[in-house]
Amino acid sequence: MNKIRQQKELNRRYGKMAESMSAYYHHLDLRPLDELDDEAFAYIMPNVKGVNMLDLNETMITNESIKYLGRLEYVYELRCKGCHFLDNDCITDLNKLSDLVFLHLNHTGITIDGLLGLTGLNKLHTLLFTGDVDSSFAGKMLQLKIAIPDCEFVVNSKPYGF
Repeated sequence: MNKIRQQKELNRRYGKMAESMSAYYHHLDLRPLDELDDEAFAYIMPNVKGVNMLDLNETMITNESIKYLGRLEYVYELRCKGCHFLDNDCITDLNKLSDLVFLHLNHTGITIDGLLGLTGLNKLHTLLFTGDVDSSFAGKMLQLKIAIPDCEFVVNSKPYGF
């Protein structure tokens, strides 16, 4: 689809919402938006400056939308459960969200190896993710605990005990 047609389609689908977006939100839930992808996310977000809880669960965003979040003043909670197009390549951009206290990454393409790249998220208190528990998993979890010492980890929907 050419750029003009794409812009018209974004305006048709999300124009009113984009115009009505506030600068700050307590809870911004974008799950109900049909087929929310990176282009739609970028289209509706220019007026937003900060979000306490951003819910992107089950949307079609990719690493590009995570990169976009770095433009915001803050995001405290980020929920990306079921965002299948997210992978380890977004870790660098997640690291820029230094105010995160809650991060939900279940059923994404982000692995324990990717999560080991999380640095500087000193305020993170809860991290939920899906992982393959193999023979190297416990050692990697210890590394993750050292990197984010005050964080509770929930792996495969169960609290992880050390």
